[in-house]
Amino acid sequence: MSLNCPESAAYLDRVTPEEPAVATNSVLQEPLMVDKRPWLAHAFTELLELQRNGKLEPGIGDFRVTDDTLKIAGRVLFSVKHRYLPNPSLSTLSGGGVQITWSNGSQAVEVSVLPGEGGIGLALLTDDVLTKAVELGPSQYDPMNQRLADLVGL
Repeated sequence: MSLNCPESAAYLDRVTPEEPAVATNSVLQEPLMVDKRPWLAHAFTELLELQRNGKLEPGIGDFRVTDDTLKIAGRVLFSVKHRYLPNPSLSTLSGGGVQITWSNGSQAVEVSVLPGEGGIGLALLTDDVLTKAVELGPSQYDPMNQRLADLVGL
């Protein structure tokens, strides 16, 4: 079996004949998605899994992630400037939001992306106790980057 054919694609039903069967990028080039941040590929994989596995739980909540919320969460992840961070854990929030958590020992930084006009929340935790919470604007990611730097001692 050749891995260069459309049959080896992860989503065979989404492959169209117009797509090239062989990747045109050299395997020696650095992947653009990872962008020198090893944790970023893991985060995006988790984010896509959240969208695929989200479901409506009657009596509990709606854990389906919308495309808009997914895009905002992707922008939040791409806005992180630091290369060496622990892999974040991602989970869905009731109502279709996404929570991204970086942990280091007893310290944690949580970013909550709420659907629609819900906004983006930043929370700092020590031993699972909330120590500080702020709301971030659409392109106001400097406080998040500072807290992540503090988390890993940069």
